[in-house]
Amino acid sequence: MNQIVKDKMAREIMVVRNSILFKDYLRETRFYPNSEFDFQDIILNNYEYIVRWDAEINLDYKQPITYSVVINEKNEIFVYKRWWAWSNAWESRLHSKIAFWIWWHIERENEIAENPIFDCLKKEIKEELNFDDKDIISMTPIWYINHDWSDINDLKEVWNFHIWVAYLVRVHNSNFELLDWELENWEFVSLEKLEEMVNSQDYNVEWWSKILFEPVKGILK
Repeated sequence: MNQIVKDKMAREIMVVRNSILFKDYLRETRFYPNSEFDFQDIILNNYEYIVRWDAEINLDYKQPITYSVVINEKNEIFVYKRWWAWSNAWESRLHSKIAFWIWWHIERENEIAENPIFDCLKKEIKEELNFDDKDIISMTPIWYINHDWSDINDLKEVWNFHIWVAYLVRVHNSNFELLDWELENWEFVSLEKLEEMVNSQDYNVEWWSKILFEPVKGILK
């Protein structure tokens, strides 16, 4: 493990106790529509920070993850491929995979913000995808995603430790210079092309993106 990954894992990230997060909602593997569920309010009123090393093995907590599906004015979706296994990304199971969602942990440095979830998302979109404020048309919360593996006590499965806070981000700029070197071969593709990629053996599309495709298709249709 290189020093960059070690530094990432030593940072304090936002977490919320499962006993609080699912106090009033049934804990299921599902998409929770933003129009019906308010996990964001629960998170913002009950979050705490712990070192990421500890969060990744503590099943008492969920880590809220901001993630975005980036769409340009032509209704095309931002798609990219991650670098190979020597990448600085922690989750090795995502290396060299095609994906169309971008995600970040919420670190303590975002705590000064009124809404650290929203501000973390906006900050990372601007920094890693090299956008300015003028490039962003809108950032709309769409759903929360909880995915618990069949064995909810499985420490090996990354999904059991996270709840995704999902946004649809619409942008003007389709010709930006990508700043995150871990993301390569990016492009904007049509919904039809993305569906072909998801369903074809010729593309190494990550498992989570395959799950997300139908809900995204439903929003964009």
